[in-house]
Amino acid sequence: MKVFKFPLLTVTISFAIGIIVSYFMQFTFEKIVFSIVGCLTLFVFLFWRSKKVLLQNIAFGITTYLLAFTLGMMNFYIHSDLNSKHHYTKKSFEETNSIRAIVTTTLKPNTKYNKYFISLSHFNDSITSGKLLLYVPKSNIKTLHSGDEIWLNSAIYPVPKAFNPYQFDYSKYLEKQNVFHQIYTQENQIKIIQRHKTLDFYIENLRNNLSQSFEIHHFDTKTKAIIDALILGQRLELDKETIADYSSAGVIHILAISGLHISIIYFFIVFLLKPLKRVRFGAEIQLLIVLAILWLFALLTGLPASVTRAVTLFSFISIGNYFNQPKAIYNALAISAFLILLMKPNAIFDIGFQLSYAAVLSIVLFQPFYKKFYFSENKIAVYFTDTVLVSLAAQIGVLPLSLYYFNQLPLLFLLANLVIIPLSSLVLITGIVILPLNYILPSFAIFLGKILEFSIQFMNNYIHWIAQFKSGIITDISFSGWLTFSLYLVIIAFIYWLYHTKAENVKYILAALLLFQLSYISVKWSENNSNEFVIFNEKTTLIGIKNQNNVIAFSDAPENHNTTLNHYTRGTFSDSLRIFPMQNAISFQNKRILIIDSLGIYKTSIHPEIIVLTQNPKINLTRLIQEMKPKEIIADKSNYKNNIKFWEATCKKEKIPFHAIAEKGFYRLK
Repeated sequence: MKVFKFPLLTVTISFAIGIIVSYFMQFTFEKIVFSIVGCLTLFVFLFWRSKKVLLQNIAFGITTYLLAFTLGMMNFYIHSDLNSKHHYTKKSFEETNSIRAIVTTTLKPNTKYNKYFISLSHFNDSITSGKLLLYVPKSNIKTLHSGDEIWLNSAIYPVPKAFNPYQFDYSKYLEKQNVFHQIYTQENQIKIIQRHKTLDFYIENLRNNLSQSFEIHHFDTKTKAIIDALILGQRLELDKETIADYSSAGVIHILAISGLHISIIYFFIVFLLKPLKRVRFGAEIQLLIVLAILWLFALLTGLPASVTRAVTLFSFISIGNYFNQPKAIYNALAISAFLILLMKPNAIFDIGFQLSYAAVLSIVLFQPFYKKFYFSENKIAVYFTDTVLVSLAAQIGVLPLSLYYFNQLPLLFLLANLVIIPLSSLVLITGIVILPLNYILPSFAIFLGKILEFSIQFMNNYIHWIAQFKSGIITDISFSGWLTFSLYLVIIAFIYWLYHTKAENVKYILAALLLFQLSYISVKWSENNSNEFVIFNEKTTLIGIKNQNNVIAFSDAPENHNTTLNHYTRGTFSDSLRIFPMQNAISFQNKRILIIDSLGIYKTSIHPEIIVLTQNPKINLTRLIQEMKPKEIIADKSNYKNNIKFWEATCKKEKIPFHAIAEKGFYRLK
C-alpha cells in the first residue's frame, strides 16, 4: 500500500497539522493570511508549470501540502470563539452579570448539580456570543431543556485548572470546546423567558419519548441505562460501577456509540435492503435509504462527535460501494476526517476522534493479512477469527494513545471482545427492532424485551467477571507524548514491513525500536535528574518532595491522597513513594520551609525562606513576617476563605509574595 496513491489522506494530514500548529502557536490573522497568499501564489504558478500533471512534480506536491497546512491554520482561527469581536470576554465583568442565553446541550450531572452548555445572546445588556458551562442545583423546580431561553444574574468564574500535577485538566478539555467560564446558580434563580423549538429541542423531545417507551418493560436501572447508551447515545444514567467494569475489561467503547455500533447498523440495513438490488434503480434507492437511516440515527443521538465521524465515514463507504470503489476506504477515511475538521477543527484534540480514526486505520491496514490466520472455512469459525483479529488490530492502533491518556493496558480485551462484540450487536439490533414495536405491538415488544434484558444482564455479568481479574489490567503506566510518537513509529515500521516483506526492511523496525528505547531512556533520565517541592491542592494538607526517582510525601491523612500521589508518581516516572507524618520544618535544596498548623506554634530560630499556613492557624501574620522575614508565604486549601483573604491583604501590605492554593492551584518549586 502506497500512501501517495491516496493524496486526500496526505492532504488531510497536512490540514490537521496546520490546526495543531495554530492552536499552540496562536498566529495573528495577518500572518495566516500572508502565509495563505504566499502558498496559493506558488501553488498556482507550479500548477501552471506542471501542465496539470499533479503527481509528477515534487515541488508542486510539497506546495499543495503547505497550502493545506495554512488553510488548516486559518480554519482553526475562524472557528476560535475568542477571535470574535462580540465574544463575551471582550466585555467588562461585574460582580454579578446580567446573562441571557439559550440552552444548547444537556451534560451528565454530578451529585449536586445538573450541567448544561448555554450559548450567550446578551451579556450586561450588550449583544454577545460565546458558550458557558452552567451548573443548576438538582433541587431546582424546573429542569432545563435544549431550546430554553433563560435569563439570570450571576457571577462567572474561570473553569479551574487541574487541581494537581498530572491530573486530568477539565479546563483544557472545555477550552477545546470554546468554553472558558462557568456559572453556579442558586435554587430557582434562573428565569425561563421562552422555549425556542429548535432542532435540538425536537431531537431531545423525540429522544426522551423513545426512551420513555421502554417503561412498559419495567427494566431495572442498569439495564435501562445500557439501552439508553447503546440505542440513544445517552450515557447520563450509567453508574460508576458499570463504567469501571467496562473500562477494566478494555471494552469501554461498547458504552459509547461509535464506529462499532454504526458498522453494525450499516451492515444490518444493507442486509435487509439486499433484495432492492434486483429491481430497477434499486442500488440508488438502497443508497438513499442507508444514508437517510444513518443520519436520522445520528440526529437522534444528538450528533455527538463519535457518532458524527462514524456516520460520515460509513456514508462515504456507502457512496464508494455504489460506484464500485469498495477499496477506496483510505479516501473515505480522509474525506470524513477532513469534513469533520473543516466544520469543527477542535475535534483533532478530542480523544474519541483520535482513538476512532487510529482504530479504523489500523483495522484497514491489517485487513489484507487476516486470511492467513483462518484455520477453517466454517462461517462461524471465520466470524470469531475475524472478531479476534479485528480487536487485536484495533488495540494495536490505539495502544500508544491508550497508554498516554489512560495509563493502563487491559490484557483480557480479546477474551472480553470475543463475547461482547456479538452480544452487543444482538442487543443493539434487538433494541432497534423493539423501539417501533413499543408503539405498534407492545405485547410482542415485551416478549422481545425479555430477550433483550437477559442479553444485557448476561453482558454486564460477564464484563464484571472479567473486571474482577486484577492481574488482567496493568495500571499506572508512565507514558509521555514523545513516547507516544515514537511507539507509533514502531507500529508504522512494522506495517511497512508487512507490506514489503524483505529482510532489508527489518532495519526500519529495529531503528524505530531503538528510537523508542532511547526516548524512554531520555525521558526517564530527565525526570530522574530533576527535583521539586510540591504543595498539592487538597482539602487536607499534602506536601511532596521529588528527589530524583523517589517521591517523599508528608501527610497526616495519607488514605485521602492515594489517587493524587499515584498520579504524581506515575507522571514523574518515579520508582518509589514513601509517606511520612506532617512535619513543622522541611528542607529542600538548602531552602528552609516552615509549616504552621492549627496550633500556631513555631520556632523563631528557623528563619525560613518559605512559610506554609495550614488548618487555620491563629497567628499574627504581620508580627510573623517581621520576625521571620520569609521570601514567600503559601496558604493551602485546608484554610478558610476569610483567613486566606486576610492573609493575602497582609502580605500585600508587607510586600511579600502570597500563593493561595485554593485560588491559584498547586504550588511547585524546582
